Amino acid sequence: MNVKLLFLISASFLLAGCSKSSSIDARKTGSVPHRLEISTMPELSDEDVFGNELTLDISEEDIQNAVEEASGEFDIPLHSSVVLVQSGARAPDSVMQNEMQKYFRVSTFSGIPASRKKLTTRPSTPVKDIAESDEGELSESKNGVINSNYMQAMRYIAAKGRQKTIVVYWGELEAGKFNSATNSISWKRYSGEKLIDSSLRYLIRFALVDVATGEWAIYSPVNTESATLLSSGNKGESTEVDEQQIAILKQKACQMAASDLVSRYSNKI
Repeated sequence: MNVKLLFLISASFLLAGCSKSSSIDARKTGSVPHRLEISTMPELSDEDVFGNELTLDISEEDIQNAVEEASGEFDIPLHSSVVLVQSGARAPDSVMQNEMQKYFRVSTFSGIPASRKKLTTRPSTPVKDIAESDEGELSESKNGVINSNYMQAMRYIAAKGRQKTIVVYWGELEAGKFNSATNSISWKRYSGEKLIDSSLRYLIRFALVDVATGEWAIYSPVNTESATLLSSGNKGESTEVDEQQIAILKQKACQMAASDLVSRYSNKI
C-alpha cells in the first residue's frame, strides 16, 4: 500500500515537472521580434488592366482613330455606379470604400489576378509556311497561344451589373530615409520591418476604365507622407510601426485621393 502511494506521488511530481515550460521555450517565444504583417498577394499588372497592345501591330491609322475617339474628357458622373477594385486584394480596403461611397454607388470585385490560363488555338500561319520557318524563331504568339484578358472580363461583368466605370487602384506603403549625399529622400517598399529615422508614405495610383467604350485614364494623386508618424523614440533608435499608425496614414491618403479624383473626373452638380 505504501509502495503504491509512493509510486503515485513520484509520478505526479514527474508530470507536474513536465508541464512547466523550459527556459529554452521561454527564450524562443520571448525573443521573436514583432513584425507587422504586410500583404503579399499577387498584384494586377498593367497588361491585366490595359490589355496586350504592346504585342499588336498598330498602324498610324489606328493611332489617329484612337485620338479621335478620346477627344472628349474622361468623365465619371457623381452618384453613378462604379466597380471598385484594389490590386492584390480580394476586396478593397474599407477606408477606400467608405470614401468612394461619398460620391458614387460602389460595387466591389477581387483584384487578385486569376492564373494566366493559356488557350491553345490553331496557328493562323499556313502549315507550309510553318514548315519552312525556323522552329527556334517561333514565339508563343506565333504558336497560337493567347493570354486571357482580365479587363475584358471585368467590362463584361460590369456591363451585366449595369455599372458605368471600373476604378482600379494600387496602394503601396513605402519607407523613406533621408540621403544627405543627394539631399533627398530615398524610398523603398515597406515590408513590416522596424524603421530608423524614417518617413512613411502610402502611394495610390488609379486606372479608370469606361465600361461601354473601353477608354481609360491613369491618375496618381499627390503623395501622402508622414514624417512625424515615426518620431517616437530617440534619434537613431529603431521604431516599430503598428497597425493603428498604418490605418491613420491610409485614412488620410484615401480621403485625399477620392476627393481629388472627384474634382478631376466628376461633374459638379
